[in-house]
Amino acid sequence: MSLARLGFVPVLGLLSLLSVGCGDDPPPPPRGAFRMNFADPGAACSTAGHLAQLGSVDGSHKDRVLADGEEDATVSCTVSGSGSFSVSARATNTATAQSITVNISSISPDATEDAPATGSVSFSSVATAGDTFVSSPDPCNFWFIPESGQGVDAGKIWVAFECPAVTNEGQTCQIRNGFLAFDSCDT
Repeated sequence: MSLARLGFVPVLGLLSLLSVGCGDDPPPPPRGAFRMNFADPGAACSTAGHLAQLGSVDGSHKDRVLADGEEDATVSCTVSGSGSFSVSARATNTATAQSITVNISSISPDATEDAPATGSVSFSSVATAGDTFVSSPDPCNFWFIPESGQGVDAGKIWVAFECPAVTNEGQTCQIRNGFLAFDSCDT
C-alpha cells in the first residue's frame, strides 16, 4: 500500500510548509546612543546646563550603542530610503529619566556642517525637571564629520547635531556638541 493512499503525503507536505522559516533568526533589536550638551546660553534659559548621554558615542567613536532593553534603555528607530534618508528615532534611559526623540525628513550622506540637513529634536531629563524641550519652530542641524566613520544608510545613522534653540514654556536653551548613533533600525 502506498503512503499516498494512507494520507501521509498531504500531511508531510503540510509539515514541510510549516517548517519554512523556523530556522530564521529574529532581527536584532534596535540600538541607540547619544551624547549632547544641554546648554544655558543666558537669561532666556533658567534650566542648568548639563551633559546628557546614553551609551558612549562622540564625533569619532561609537564605543557603546545600547540595544533596546539593555541597561535601562528603550530604543526605537526607523532609517529608510536610499540616496536620501528619513530618520525617526527615540532613545530613553529609564534610570536617568533622559529621553531624546529625533526626526529628520531628509538627510543625504554628503551633509556637512556648512550644508547640514535639518530636523527636530525633543529632549527631557531629570535636570530639566522632566520638562520636554522642543526645537520647534527652529530646526536642528545634522551633519557628518569628514573621515570620522559617521554616515547614514538604510537601518542606521551616526551623526553630529546642534540645536540653536530648544524651548519649553518661555524658556529658550540650546543643544551643543550632540552626537547620535542608531542601528538595527526598521527600514
